[in-house]
Amino acid sequence: MINIIDEVGELLNEYNLNLNDVIFVFNENVVENEDFLEKYDVFYDNGWGLCNFTNIQIVIDDYTWFERTSYDGCEKFVLKAHPLLSKYQNRESHTEYFYER
Repeated sequence: MINIIDEVGELLNEYNLNLNDVIFVFNENVVENEDFLEKYDVFYDNGWGLCNFTNIQIVIDDYTWFERTSYDGCEKFVLKAHPLLSKYQNRESHTEYFYER
């Protein structure tokens, strides 16, 4: 058994973040930090079994966020990021390779 608030706290500490650095999103709706702390101060079985919290995102900025994922009932947060197109602008396009023969 684990408390979802403790899990989020450990996650934020791991990335040197605090509650003021992030925005919580649940079912595509922004949840105020205080409401999240109050509503989700619950314990759950984080092992294999039923999914408990699958629609939570913790947004860091416009490009990075943590997304709640599950596999066969085992839940965890995964860091996600949009690719920055500026990194690829000077490279040969893969589509050019396939279509310019």
